[in-house]
Amino acid sequence: MADVLVTRDAPGTATVTLHRPHRHNAWTVPMQAAYFQALEDLVGDDGVAVIVVTGAGGTFCPGADTEALQGYSDTGATNPDMALIEQPEWLTMTLPKPVVAAVEGACAGVGLAQALLCDIRVAAPTARFTTAFARRALPPMHGMAPLLSRAAGDAGAAELLLTGRTFDGAEAHRLGVVHEISPTPYDRALELATDMATKCAPSSMATLKRHLNEPWLPRVRDAVEGVDAILPGVLGSADFREGVASFLERRPPRFAPYSGAGEAS
Repeated sequence: MADVLVTRDAPGTATVTLHRPHRHNAWTVPMQAAYFQALEDLVGDDGVAVIVVTGAGGTFCPGADTEALQGYSDTGATNPDMALIEQPEWLTMTLPKPVVAAVEGACAGVGLAQALLCDIRVAAPTARFTTAFARRALPPMHGMAPLLSRAAGDAGAAELLLTGRTFDGAEAHRLGVVHEISPTPYDRALELATDMATKCAPSSMATLKRHLNEPWLPRVRDAVEGVDAILPGVLGSADFREGVASFLERRPPRFAPYSGAGEAS
């Protein structure tokens, strides 16, 4: 079964579907590689002006696959195959073609980051969002801090990151995390994409997107690289092991008091 599917459902558009329905589209290194490759392939397709991203089975992406999280907890390290992925985590921001996300169901952690990297987001009012990192004893991975600040403002980003709480699509719209809500987010996203593809100049959209993202790209890059630098210590920590264990065991976490020894303590 392919982790990512590419279809062409309307003139000038293509849809990239995260496709691990048996795992609710939970994120893995092979899925990331396939997703980034699909996006790059569509950039080279002259018949595609706008890309839609969605998830299979009525959900977007609930974050990292729990089996991967357990592996990180057991080994204190990320999957070494990550080194084989040449594209940066912020690839979507660098594409010259607009990307519209259609979000249903769960959208958490790395899934939320990937949605925030898209240019326009449409969500079901019942979609469920969370940053999740604080509840797993993780730093703001995948550029989440600047991505959330761009969407929801600094105050909104602080609250959503520090609480790690779950919020629905309607609140996400009020906060600015998504641009629209719709009971049929994929249909609405495809409608927007088709309108853009048939009525907007691709050259203009590329220029507009570049100017919109230029001020934020260094912040996202620095955030990703800064977290990557401390990640080995975090993944080897007792707090991270407890964050993963409590999540898998569906119980409240029992974190140690802050020791003042640094982020990896």
